[in-house]
Amino acid sequence: MPAELFTTLEGIWFLLSGFFLIGYALTDGFDLGSGILTIFTKKDENRRVLYNAVAPVWDGNEVWLIAGGGMLFAAFPIVYASAFSGFYFAILIVLWALIGRAVAFEYRNKKESSLWRKTWDWIYWIGNIVPAFLFGVAVGNAVIGVPIDQQGVYHGTFFTLLRPAPVLIGIVGVFMFLMHGAAYLLRKTEGEVFELAKKAAYIGFFGYVISLAITDFLLVITSPYLYSNYFKYPLFWIAPIMMIVGLILYFKFLSSEKFDKVIIGSSLVTIGTILTIAFATYPVLMRSTINPEYNLTIFNSASSHITLTVMLVATLTLMPIVIFYTIYVYRVFKGKVSTEGGYH
Repeated sequence: MPAELFTTLEGIWFLLSGFFLIGYALTDGFDLGSGILTIFTKKDENRRVLYNAVAPVWDGNEVWLIAGGGMLFAAFPIVYASAFSGFYFAILIVLWALIGRAVAFEYRNKKESSLWRKTWDWIYWIGNIVPAFLFGVAVGNAVIGVPIDQQGVYHGTFFTLLRPAPVLIGIVGVFMFLMHGAAYLLRKTEGEVFELAKKAAYIGFFGYVISLAITDFLLVITSPYLYSNYFKYPLFWIAPIMMIVGLILYFKFLSSEKFDKVIIGSSLVTIGTILTIAFATYPVLMRSTINPEYNLTIFNSASSHITLTVMLVATLTLMPIVIFYTIYVYRVFKGKVSTEGGYH
């Protein structure tokens, strides 16, 4: 394990950025995954259950996304500027999708009309699957490389981002979130939605394994540099091992009908996947395909030490509050959900 991860402010913020990303993936990840199932059931009562399963927590889960964006702006402003300008159209699509998802929660049940509800169901579905896919595409492009120059200026278009490898990573992300969302629904639902979640859990599992194998095969051929860190720092293997253990536990708990424990497997898969990508690209945050010397690393793109120090104190002070609040909310809203009640 490189010593600078723990002995430098830049390394500590690299770890914190991974923590924020994992926090978002673990919380809003099951929101996205469960929302993908919306259009795969025709009964309105089943769709209401899918909404109600995440209704009390979905907006709180997005705190991690906001915090992550703020962290990137404060700790690594050059990466923030390059990513948000280069991926501008993709980020705009994600934002509109997330806005559509939020509005669907508010407006779906405002009118007694089948067409009205189906329309908002589709908007809700788009608001879940599009971010799940494009988040993976964005991470894939940052890791594999994009055409940025010495000033971090992006020289490409939206379609530059849609290369085979990043698209495959986006597909892996969709199946990962589907696994996690299905595992969450197995804890929260009963009846037909529970059976739907069970089928989705198997689909998510096999989809993840197959898409990950294809992605790894392609990356070994096109981007072998992503594997060099694992020979340089053997302790980095803890990440892919965690992912594999998570897959084993996920399938074991699912096949043995220990449904309350399936989410343990999906959580380990999610954490392991994110750490595997992070360790593969370290210390690069955004790779340049124009010239390796233009890579944005945690060292050449970080804020000043005084900024990193002040932000570190603020983060370590406020983070326990966010974690406590998140745990408290989940304890309050634990248990199975039904069609009764609804959002607000």
